[in-house]
Amino acid sequence: MHEFSLAERILECALEVSGEHGGAAIERVVLEIGALRAVVPESLKFAFEAASMETAAEGALLEWREIPAEVECRSCLETYCPQDIVWCCPGCGATGGRAVRGDELIITSVSLSDTPCLEGAIR
Repeated sequence: MHEFSLAERILECALEVSGEHGGAAIERVVLEIGALRAVVPESLKFAFEAASMETAAEGALLEWREIPAEVECRSCLETYCPQDIVWCCPGCGATGGRAVRGDELIITSVSLSDTPCLEGAIR
């Protein structure tokens, strides 16, 4: 379950933003997660909730948008969205390729409350 390490890193970044703004409570963290990251949303949400307990992010919403995978064929250089676990170019039939999109995990925004969280709640 790599979601817990992802959640910890996301939390670390969000807490850094909170710290830069006087320790404001974190209300929402919005992500873009590539389909190739193989993240289980429920597991990520659970891990984030567990990791954020007793921090400025406790109770914060974790939202995300999935970015579809996009692959470039190494034979004919056509770019396509794979429909299966085995990447097969619809143009030439070659298998495999190079991922050009869908491997990202980006924090697009961190929303903060106007009210600072209690002292000591920022890790």
